[in-house]
Amino acid sequence: MSTYKDLQVLSDAAYYDRCNYVNYNVDNVLKETDKIKDGIYHAKAGNMDVPLFKVLLTNQCNNDCAYCTNCMNHKYQRARLSPEALARIYMKYYENGTVEGLFLSSGIIKDADSTMEEMIEAVSLLRNKYSYKGYVHLKIIPGASKDHIKYAMQLADRVSINIEAATRDGLSDLSSTKNYDKDILKRLDWIDNLHRRNHNLASSGHTTQIIVGANEETDEDILKQVYHLTQKYDVLYNYFSNFKPLEGTPLENHEAGDPRRTGRLYQAEYLFTKYNYNKDDIILDDNGNLELTNDPKYTIALQHMEDYPIDVNTAKYKELIRVPGIGLKSARRITHLQKENKKITSLKQLQQLGANIKKCKIFVKVGGSYQSTLI
Repeated sequence: MSTYKDLQVLSDAAYYDRCNYVNYNVDNVLKETDKIKDGIYHAKAGNMDVPLFKVLLTNQCNNDCAYCTNCMNHKYQRARLSPEALARIYMKYYENGTVEGLFLSSGIIKDADSTMEEMIEAVSLLRNKYSYKGYVHLKIIPGASKDHIKYAMQLADRVSINIEAATRDGLSDLSSTKNYDKDILKRLDWIDNLHRRNHNLASSGHTTQIIVGANEETDEDILKQVYHLTQKYDVLYNYFSNFKPLEGTPLENHEAGDPRRTGRLYQAEYLFTKYNYNKDDIILDDNGNLELTNDPKYTIALQHMEDYPIDVNTAKYKELIRVPGIGLKSARRITHLQKENKKITSLKQLQQLGANIKKCKIFVKVGGSYQSTLI
């Protein structure tokens, strides 16, 4: 197979690994048109569109992950790039201004350390032979040695190791070749400790990913683990990948996940990381799942109507950010006006400050009045 065809196979196989796509808006679901073409993935960084060269070193794999297109029992076209070929192709794209960063992952070639050695070699060639100083996100292979992880963190701006499931039993349902505690959580602990001791190692932090909908784990299971990962291991982002059955894999007949679910999980996680909520604040149904029709912040507020309405002209910042429809930026703008002794006198004015009036109007008092009922 030609190098170009290898590249297309390996970039297609890398599609399912999240590296920076966070969907807080459940109405803005990742579309099929967002797939990678010729190794280029258009990632979102705030309002910016950043082209990344996103690829696997190989889609050969010794793991049997039931959800994965690269699992060892899946019969489809396999490909592999040498570290030199990958580095050379990337630099061609980079020098032409086609991409602005590299995301490199891989299937398991022989074992975890053999795979990490080739991935490290590819990035080392970029840094040393080609004098590349740009962004690199390097995937850590479960079971890799501490020395390999440290070297990878010296070369990469960001690293990640996917836990794939929120519980030990959940991972056992998906794979018989990975040990949840030894191969994944222990490595995550090493990554965190290395970064804490030297912030120049993977200076942009570390992330992980959970497959949602491939097993029987509830949102409660997932959010409990996400909260733990954020608190204990300082995980920068927990990515949620909505399960889709793939033909030829062990789970090809499993029901696809509801894409709204990952959106709600992102919103709940954001409440932990940005809005000072804790896991006990989250409202779940009798089955331990989030409501799909409303965002978690709105559901929580409805359960605590005794705290509302609040007066936007006197409320503190920590109270404002708990109001559905008032985000971090709009809350800061409101408190800035308070400090200048300027009054908000209408919902329209509140909307101009960035608030979502449709969501917040029953929870706030503006100009001495408020919308007293849901409409």
